[in-house]
Amino acid sequence: MDKLREHIERMMKPYREIAKITEPMRKFQEQLAEQSKAIQKAIEPTLELQKKLAEPLMNFQKSFENINKIYTSIPKFENPFLEHLEAFKKIGERLKEYAKETPEYFLLIAQHGWFIDLESELNLPSKVAYNIKDKRVDLADEMLVDYYKTNIDDIFEKLIKRHYNRKEILKSIKNSFEDGNYSLLIPSVLTQVDGICFDFTKKKFFIKEKKNKKYKFLPEVIAELEKSAENFLSLYLSPLQNQTPIMAREQDIGKFPCKLNRHEILHGISTDYGTEINSLKVISLLKYVSDLLTDLDDKTLSTTKNIEHLADGASIKDDSF
Repeated sequence: MDKLREHIERMMKPYREIAKITEPMRKFQEQLAEQSKAIQKAIEPTLELQKKLAEPLMNFQKSFENINKIYTSIPKFENPFLEHLEAFKKIGERLKEYAKETPEYFLLIAQHGWFIDLESELNLPSKVAYNIKDKRVDLADEMLVDYYKTNIDDIFEKLIKRHYNRKEILKSIKNSFEDGNYSLLIPSVLTQVDGICFDFTKKKFFIKEKKNKKYKFLPEVIAELEKSAENFLSLYLSPLQNQTPIMAREQDIGKFPCKLNRHEILHGISTDYGTEINSLKVISLLKYVSDLLTDLDDKTLSTTKNIEHLADGASIKDDSF
């Protein structure tokens, strides 16, 4: 029995030694546990307050986010002018560029036989002029042929409304275009350019100024147009302020890329003028002159003041056209 007790004692001895070594650690853990309980008890009011404040804090955070969004958007409604100032600046620069380059474009296009419809899109002259400058005259011609053929009905409807005393002549011109009678159409259009100009100014378009050196060999009507034109309208007068093939003297025609000339046509010198493109070119001149004179007359044409008398009481609108 004693031997058994000794044997058990030897077996337990290592464990007792380990227990002695770990005893301080056990006591320290117990102390930590007590301290943790004390800390937990001490912060319980704080945790309770945190729970109570959680919802208000969340609402405050959301309110702050909304306030931040409002603050970010303030410039947009507080001063919309500043927001669009850059856009206005760009528009101003484009208008300045337009005013500078438009007379050059109109003249370049007229020197190739075309005149721009003043009711067309503002960028049409620049598109056409760029192609001419890039030596793509065929493409420029195609653009204008397409424009005038597409708008031919509208153009003649407006011409008839503006110049109702010339209704039958204008209808015959349009019919000639539709029938392909270009050789008959072109001289007729040129006479109507003179006639419409005379209705407004008592001067003919193709009669050249000879006395005034400033306007020598230019249409005598240009002096009156310059006096009447406002600044914006004056942008479009360059084809009349300079030589162009349609009104050039016979000896000057060779200076231009286009040989379509009123003098040679009406005096029987030119015999190959009767083409679709040439008919559209003279129609473009007719519309251009009509546009200028209409604007200068404050959109109240002298030729339409007595429309009711001329039409025997008929409406200005011509449904038979």
